[in-house]
Amino acid sequence: MKRLSDVMSAGVIAMTAGALALGALTTGWSGSAAAGDPIKIGIMAPFTGPAARTGEQFKDAYVMLLEDTRASGELPVKVDGTERDIEFVWVDSESSPEKGVKAVQRAIQRDGIEILAGGWHSSVGLAVIDVAMSEDIIAWAILPATVGISNKINDNNYTRWFKGWPAVGPMAALYVDRVHDFIDKGLWSPRTMKAALASEDTDWGHDWNDGVKDALEARGWEVVSVDVVKLDETEHRALLTKYKAADVSLVGFTISGAAAASSFVKQHQEAEIGGLLLADGPGWFPNWYEMAGDATNYAVTMDSPRVITPEQEEWAARYEERFGYAPSAAPSGLVYDYGRMLINAMNESGTVEDKDKLADTLLKSEYTGIWQHYAFAQTAGDKAVAHHEIKSGGFMEGFSFPMVQHIGDQALVVYPFEHAKAEFQAPPN
Repeated sequence: MKRLSDVMSAGVIAMTAGALALGALTTGWSGSAAAGDPIKIGIMAPFTGPAARTGEQFKDAYVMLLEDTRASGELPVKVDGTERDIEFVWVDSESSPEKGVKAVQRAIQRDGIEILAGGWHSSVGLAVIDVAMSEDIIAWAILPATVGISNKINDNNYTRWFKGWPAVGPMAALYVDRVHDFIDKGLWSPRTMKAALASEDTDWGHDWNDGVKDALEARGWEVVSVDVVKLDETEHRALLTKYKAADVSLVGFTISGAAAASSFVKQHQEAEIGGLLLADGPGWFPNWYEMAGDATNYAVTMDSPRVITPEQEEWAARYEERFGYAPSAAPSGLVYDYGRMLINAMNESGTVEDKDKLADTLLKSEYTGIWQHYAFAQTAGDKAVAHHEIKSGGFMEGFSFPMVQHIGDQALVVYPFEHAKAEFQAPPN
């Protein structure tokens, strides 16, 4: 793979009519006379609704992907005896399981997508998986993370659903491990060993609450309350007043709705609870500081890849210059890497029509991208809950995220310690 600094932007990307709902993105490539029809890839994401900013980043990442892979010669792909372009079809889940299912069905049955990719909400992924697997289609690097999807893969032996995010619970539990790293190093002494947790009312949120709760209790914490909120809920004062009265010194939350997440943080500050805030979600929003301001000070976040390496710095700078805002690496960087891995596997397998061969190539591939090292488990238990699930691991050894601490308008890497940009600062108790 070429370094991104060697890749020049190529061509003008044109959006066809209707792209906001189920449109197609093409590059205007004019191939040889023997070129086949474009390969239609459905990109499932919340392009409208409470998480629309996330969907915007999906789109922009795929625009950049096409520019880069065309410039590097990875596109057009050479498959089944011909060269084929790529056409994206935007599959708008609207953050709704019911609407997500209908959108996927339309994309497969009406628009003729050959591969489904992307996805964001666990509740949507859980609703979509059986529908997609009943069709002759590969679902590539689908990001919804709930363990319910892992269980469906195992129970039904789904070999064409590639789960692009590890199960939520084990990843969420790492928050507690990191907190105790700071405690063990004498960087923070909690006022009490009481905690409270709140999440969005989705499968992702429920799994996250469960993972953090179990990990806290295993470390001797009393979890006094576990709550759920709506994705678009912006009034959390009653909940936070309850946490204040219970004298908790740790609050954790995960919310993927921008307004809901930022209001939770601001109202947490207003409630003067003190102690440490585990904030799972800020990394998904490119304008987080504009929304939450200094209310996030001292909070720690471990929800996304973060810019650590020179390659990541270069990629993020190119993205910001291209689209006018700093990317959140999960809904932009991860989908970029996964898209590039898919294109590489198409070229390696030499086929799209033989879906079993392409799926086998994807399963056996290992790929070091800008943000992660990617390899899928061939058997359950191999650093993953399910087969065909991305393996977790150390930095650039598997799927994992650094922890950052928010200070002012910066999110400073405080873990892993060898890549830290700053030392963890204890929050006011």
